[in-house]
Amino acid sequence: MFRHFIVRFFPRFAERCEAESREWLIQCPNCGHEVSVWDAGGIRYKARGTVYRYGKCSRCNERHMLKVYRWGG
Repeated sequence: MFRHFIVRFFPRFAERCEAESREWLIQCPNCGHEVSVWDAGGIRYKARGTVYRYGKCSRCNERHMLKVYRWGG
């Protein structure tokens, strides 16, 4: 919901948020599935460091501590 608000009312800022959020990946420790934060429906802007978030993997449908990290390649 917040992301849709930003995209609609602040298009230039949304472009920067999207570009940076696509550099961040969410990885499942169980199956190894990776998806960008933006594609998962989130925003990660002006962030640093690797974090772990409790959530459900979109591939294996199990709940785990998902790793959120910036892709370095």
